[in-house]
Amino acid sequence: MSSPSSRLDRRALLTGLVVAPAVLSFGRAQAGGAYLFPLGVASGDPAPDGFVIWTRLAADPLAPDGRGGLSAPVPVQWEVATDDQFRRIAASGQFVADAAAAHSVHVEVSGLSPHRPYWYRFTAQGQRSPTGRARTTPAAGAHLDRLRLAVASCSHWERGYFSAYGHMADEAPDLTLFLGDYIYEYSLGPDRADQVVRPYNLEEATTLAGYRNRYALHRTDANLQRLHAAAPCLAVWDDHEVQDDYSGVWSKVSGVSPRDFLQRRAAAYQAFFEAMPIRRTQLSAAMQMPIYRRVRYGQLAEFFMLDGRQYRSKQPCSDGANGGKGQIVADSACTDRLDPSRTFLGFEQERWLYDNLAQSKARWNILGQNLVMAGLRLGGADGSEPRYWTDTWDGFPAARDRLTGALAAIKPQNPVVLSGDYHSFWTNDVKADSRNPGSPTLATEFVGTSITSTGPTYEGLMATMPNNPQVKFFDSRVRGYMAIDVERDRMSTRYRAISDVRDPNASISTLRSWVVEAGKPGAVAA
Repeated sequence: MSSPSSRLDRRALLTGLVVAPAVLSFGRAQAGGAYLFPLGVASGDPAPDGFVIWTRLAADPLAPDGRGGLSAPVPVQWEVATDDQFRRIAASGQFVADAAAAHSVHVEVSGLSPHRPYWYRFTAQGQRSPTGRARTTPAAGAHLDRLRLAVASCSHWERGYFSAYGHMADEAPDLTLFLGDYIYEYSLGPDRADQVVRPYNLEEATTLAGYRNRYALHRTDANLQRLHAAAPCLAVWDDHEVQDDYSGVWSKVSGVSPRDFLQRRAAAYQAFFEAMPIRRTQLSAAMQMPIYRRVRYGQLAEFFMLDGRQYRSKQPCSDGANGGKGQIVADSACTDRLDPSRTFLGFEQERWLYDNLAQSKARWNILGQNLVMAGLRLGGADGSEPRYWTDTWDGFPAARDRLTGALAAIKPQNPVVLSGDYHSFWTNDVKADSRNPGSPTLATEFVGTSITSTGPTYEGLMATMPNNPQVKFFDSRVRGYMAIDVERDRMSTRYRAISDVRDPNASISTLRSWVVEAGKPGAVAA
């Protein structure tokens, strides 16, 4: 592994694959000092009267200490306008970016009009950022004809180029959902050097500086910058924002105490906040950082963005075989998996979700979360004991039963689950009883493939599909994202596949399309 680089690769800059050409041309025009906005701009967590606007100042984005080449506080002017030429300023102010938050800027803009676009930008030390476009949500009781979503997960820098992000921007979404693994904490080792398309050149992230630099490197990508500048987003994390397959306060590495792991997790959570356009949150005395939240789009849709990592119980049967991880276990050998005291979301988040689903008046209720919910039985075709991937909801079946029981009792209108993590496309029926494929379908689940990360074996999982009638479609051979149109009477989902993850100019096509009709849980091929 090569040593960490303190500066962006010059060749990548000149080819335009790292920083957007518009950013480079503006940066060259500045006199005195490095350009302070190489990480672009972003917006998120929209509301009827505003949204969060974000940037992070950096003179040297990959400085080894994670501070971006800056130390002193920097005053930043921000503007929000009703037009892209900034002739009509709707809101403005000043924010002081400082070293404690890596000179990140989070402005929670309010006082705006509902359901309309706005443009925003930042100015610091005589330099101006790129312009971003955001949009407020409709008023609570407003009617909305359509909402366009783009949904992404699992972007490993080394596995390929982020061309999928550029195509997502071209879709002109109203809202982007990031469902986890926005960064990867590790780099591919020498044994997998042939799989590296572009190297991280960074050590595994275990400290605040390490996590900051992973986000900074991703944010130098021109396609990701363009997507963030095109529309607001809602973002949640999965495991790679901290450590592969961690569960709550438990590391996947045997022998690491929860107390020690919490230090690493806290650093990762702080870096996530610094890098994302989310509303202000902070670590509690218990080293927790709440990110689950509810966002409403008029009468059309309500989003429940869930945190499936921070509060959950330890993975079942995770002490002993398989290096202490216990990822795949035989059902009969792991009675811990069935323990009703175990939780996936944490009991407080569970209550929050059920209470808010009961209050929802939205036509569509969308659960944005990290891991496959519908369930998957591995093996069993030859009469052997079924096995389950216990890092997913399959490791917490009692918690899933509580959720499906709540859906059956509360009956929110048209629940749809959007999931990531598994580097493959899935169309699933969420059943009232995951053990009984003949039980009623309560919700539809769409699982998006990865932006770049390699998928699981296609042939191996296809061999299990006769045991999984709740799975209507599966394909792990392509990378891409989901494009979704939400209308009053239907939700249309397109699985968008890029031609080649190793090609920075990869083309895009639609692999498969699905429709969910209002009042009819379960997707049908379009």
